[in-house]
Amino acid sequence: MDEANNNMYGEIEEIIDDIEQRFNQINKFSILDYPPNDHHFLKYDRNSKNMGLESAFRQRIEKEWLLLENKLPSSILVKSYEKRIDLMRTVIVGPPDTPYAHGLFFFDLLFPRNYPNCPPRIHYHSYNLDLNEFLDPKGKVTLSLLEGGNFLTNWYCGVQGKWNPEKSNILQVLTAIQTSILSTTRVNPSGREGYKKAFTLTCKGMIYMLRRPLMNFQDFVEGYFRTRAHYILLNYKKQMDGSDLMVNLFHELYRAFEQNGTYCKHHRLVDLPAKEKIKQPRVC
Repeated sequence: MDEANNNMYGEIEEIIDDIEQRFNQINKFSILDYPPNDHHFLKYDRNSKNMGLESAFRQRIEKEWLLLENKLPSSILVKSYEKRIDLMRTVIVGPPDTPYAHGLFFFDLLFPRNYPNCPPRIHYHSYNLDLNEFLDPKGKVTLSLLEGGNFLTNWYCGVQGKWNPEKSNILQVLTAIQTSILSTTRVNPSGREGYKKAFTLTCKGMIYMLRRPLMNFQDFVEGYFRTRAHYILLNYKKQMDGSDLMVNLFHELYRAFEQNGTYCKHHRLVDLPAKEKIKQPRVC
């Protein structure tokens, strides 16, 4: 990174440490031996016949694996499990130009015994945040029909709609969540207040997952926020309205990133306009 770019982004070039090295080695799709103990569907009563090497269920799951390995976008990461092929865990990065930008959104997936005749079940790890009406704090996910799409309507609620066992797949579902649910139009209430609510809750989620990252994704969470902290704080400053709520949350976010190993002191609020400095708490 040259000096001009450093000045442009207000960043300081940092030494790559073990966390960032591990982060840089993470693949978009990987298969581990066993699922983590904190997987939402871990205790689901699986059908052992489906786990057999020659079963139609395994063949379909392996087809899904191959599709994910070859087609996953860089903003979605998936882990599957050889000993529990009916389970997956995924993280989706919030799309740019939305209140969810730079945020991480974690989901546990279960392929039911009769998959693909019935669609997968999904649990959202909400950290008890009421992000929007399609991602319930208790973990329920509701997908509406994609704009111009052709494959599912309210499938999570038990209505199969246009889910097609022959054509639909998990990659479509994950892409639908990213493009349809995590979009600017999915804010409640609509307008500036809804955008601000979704934005601040996304930032709170960053703090909570740094404190308590999900298993199998610790390295990813730590490394991701090491590399994105500067951009997140710069974007936060653009969204700030000078309210005590946003100023205090900024400092929580700032401290969380510093505790995670990112140098952030050049983002301190002394850089804000004078009218906003009055509201700042003291930074040690």
